[in-house]
Amino acid sequence: MRKRAILAPLFVLMLAGLSMAQGQRPNPSEFSHSVSIEGAGKLTVTYKSLHWNEQAYATAKLNEQIRERLNSSLWKRIGTLTTDFDVTIGGVPIPKGSYGLGINFDASDNFKLVLGNGGKDIMVPLTTQQDGPMVNYLTFDVRPAEGGGFIIEGRSGKFRSWAEIKLPAMSGAPAGKSE
Repeated sequence: MRKRAILAPLFVLMLAGLSMAQGQRPNPSEFSHSVSIEGAGKLTVTYKSLHWNEQAYATAKLNEQIRERLNSSLWKRIGTLTTDFDVTIGGVPIPKGSYGLGINFDASDNFKLVLGNGGKDIMVPLTTQQDGPMVNYLTFDVRPAEGGGFIIEGRSGKFRSWAEIKLPAMSGAPAGKSE
C-alpha cells in the first residue's frame, strides 16, 4: 500500500512533465496558397505544417514497415489541393476537383505528392535535392515558373522537392496571380 502511495504521485508528475514538454511544440498550423487564373478559376493548396523530426525520418527511411505506416497515415493526409481546372503536375494529369494532399517518400529520398480522391491515389513524382538550409516545419510554395506555368515546392528538414504545374488553359493566356 505504501508503495502505491509513493508511485501514484510520481506517475502524476511524470504525466504532467510529458504534457508540458509536448505543450512547448505548437500544433501544426494550417497554411494556404492559391493561384488565380482569370476566366478559369483557382488552384489552392492547403496544408498543415508538420514538425521535422530527423531521428524519426532516419528510422523510417531504414525500416520499410515504419516508412509505409508513416506514408499511409500521418503524411498521407496533411491537407487538400483544389483546382477549378485541369492541370498537369510533374507530368501527371490532374482533373479539376478537390483532392486530399499528402506526401510520400522511399528509402532513396524520392518524394511524391499523393493526391487522393474517391479512394484512388494519384502519385506525382517530385524532383528532390537535399541542399537547403534546415527547415523545421513543412512548408509549400506555389509560384510562377519561367516561360509560363507554376512550380509547387515543398521544404522540410534539408530537403526541397518540387514539380512543374502546367495549365492547359494558359496557352497564350496571361500568367495569373499568386495569392
